[in-house]
Amino acid sequence: MISLVKKIISEGTDNVFNLGSFIFGISGIIICLVVVIAPYKILEVMPLGYIELFGYNFEKNGALGILLVSGVFIAAITQPLAGLISDKTNIKIGKRLPFIIIGGFGTALTIITIYYAKDFISLLFCWMVIQFFANLGEGPANALLKDHVSEDEFGSASGKFNSLRVAGSIITLIIVLQIMNIYDQTGNSIWFLSGLIFLSSIMIIATIWSYSSLKYPSVDITKDNLDDKKSKNRLGNLILVLITFSFTLLAFSSLQSYAVFLLQDVLKLDNPAPMLTGVIIVLGTSIGLSMIPAGKLSDKYNRKIIIIIGGIIGSLSCFAIIIFHSPISVLILCSGIGISVGSMFGTIWALTNDVISRKNAGNQIGLLAIGFLFSGIGARFAGILIDYLNNIRLNLGYFSLIAFAGICFIIAPLAASIIKDEE
Repeated sequence: MISLVKKIISEGTDNVFNLGSFIFGISGIIICLVVVIAPYKILEVMPLGYIELFGYNFEKNGALGILLVSGVFIAAITQPLAGLISDKTNIKIGKRLPFIIIGGFGTALTIITIYYAKDFISLLFCWMVIQFFANLGEGPANALLKDHVSEDEFGSASGKFNSLRVAGSIITLIIVLQIMNIYDQTGNSIWFLSGLIFLSSIMIIATIWSYSSLKYPSVDITKDNLDDKKSKNRLGNLILVLITFSFTLLAFSSLQSYAVFLLQDVLKLDNPAPMLTGVIIVLGTSIGLSMIPAGKLSDKYNRKIIIIIGGIIGSLSCFAIIIFHSPISVLILCSGIGISVGSMFGTIWALTNDVISRKNAGNQIGLLAIGFLFSGIGARFAGILIDYLNNIRLNLGYFSLIAFAGICFIIAPLAASIIKDEE
């Protein structure tokens, strides 16, 4: 095992696993914070069942939405700015690695502060600091693919790169869910702290791996970064890619953000952790299995066709859940959503690398954080609307959310279909 690790690390930037090692860690951290840690902590800091903010009383979904949207505002500012500065950085260990190191260790240290937050305002502050460090590293790390992979392999490499994103999310989610399940059953806060310490450890390991494998970037590739192909369609295509990415992410994140409360209320589960674990396994497996084949097919055929097929599958799966929402049918239909998200995200990432320039890869791929902002505002503030509609009719808010996600899966391929191909 140790010899295998040494072999992979020694391959440096030639191995996609090394390029995506930080993404593996940071994706697991962010998804666990959003899906598991934040919902549990929200309930802890609002013992009355609501918080008063800006003269309004917000219930659990609304409070969660405000917390999460603060993070995407930080991401939308930090990722493009960190990417821009990293584009212009020129030091021996590479232009992306300094940001990865500071962001990784900063995230690992600040994530523990969530445990000590005793009210919503202190939790909000801790959340924003964590998001700053996380996005400081993630923005430049996302540009590593463009820096070190040849253009005719973007699809295949994007599939592998984003499979690491999914793997990091699945592994950390499953483990943290089990820890939080014990916390939920015992009420012992040491288990909550244990979950945060585990996430911090994952981030430290991912950051050290990135440093060990990426500290000597390929000289030939670095020189190649100076050669940019001119494109008269770059700006328009980048905007369309951003729209495609935003609506795909909006569809998935709107379901993901309220998964705990949705499963608990719609399926009437006292403890949603086991069901959520099953959903995560199904989603993660289907996303992971579809990403690499979709990327390879997009290299061989047409990226837009793959995105369109993925959108149709995702939309049909969402609308079917509204009709069939028993535990078994939810798990089956989640596999359809997973196939959709996997094929679309893997292909969109390849499409993004087709469009952006090598010189400004960090800044331009960092603009995808605007997609996180758009989807974050839409998905997170949907929590307020969910509470409102649920008060009108039982679960109306949750079913409206699922239908909205289905519509987003249709809009995303429509935007991708009008992207202009380079001559």
